[in-house]
Amino acid sequence: MRKASRALLLIALLSVILLPSSNAFAATEPFYVNTSDNKSLRQNVRLSTSSQEPFIKQDSASVLVGKSDILSVYKVPSDSDITYKSSDESILTVKALEDNSCEYTGKSVGTAVITVKVKERVFFFMESTTTLKFTVDVTPLAVSVKLSKTRFKMPLDTSKKLQYTIRPSISDEIPSFKSSNNNIVTVSSKGIVKAVGVGTATVTATIENGSTDTCKITVTDK
Repeated sequence: MRKASRALLLIALLSVILLPSSNAFAATEPFYVNTSDNKSLRQNVRLSTSSQEPFIKQDSASVLVGKSDILSVYKVPSDSDITYKSSDESILTVKALEDNSCEYTGKSVGTAVITVKVKERVFFFMESTTTLKFTVDVTPLAVSVKLSKTRFKMPLDTSKKLQYTIRPSISDEIPSFKSSNNNIVTVSSKGIVKAVGVGTATVTATIENGSTDTCKITVTDK
């Protein structure tokens, strides 16, 4: 009996020392466990209903074979441990970076899922775990690019988006664009042409393997 009493007394003393205040479990900050079984499985143990869970800004993306991109996780508590895992490393590999992000690299054509787990210690030995899913389609590099028109005219101070076809069609590669004369025609990274001066210029679309296609654009005075 004395040993049991001493143990209970020790537990009570530890509670007084470690709890921040006597109202740690007041009605305004209830202790609860919330488990949801959806596409992005989340298991949470929270001390406050006002806390905001970690999140990613989108649930999917694509990357070319041999290319890399960055996945960032937001609202991650400072005392958390965060891990990243690919569902198939023969298709996609992941590498943890600083600032709650990872670099993913396409290895072969296919689809893989990155599982992100954020573990936060919330009370003594208890943890809050948030699990996020991010789907990545790995597509092949393009072998050819074809602009829909070889030449056209456009009035001064107007804009037009170039249309093009990539082969194979499953590739998500975006060609780079360049104007032969930026004083006549400028072109953005998305292929939007703007007529800035009267005359003729050639816009070239280029893909990773060096293949190109061109379009001659004549800008006329309004």
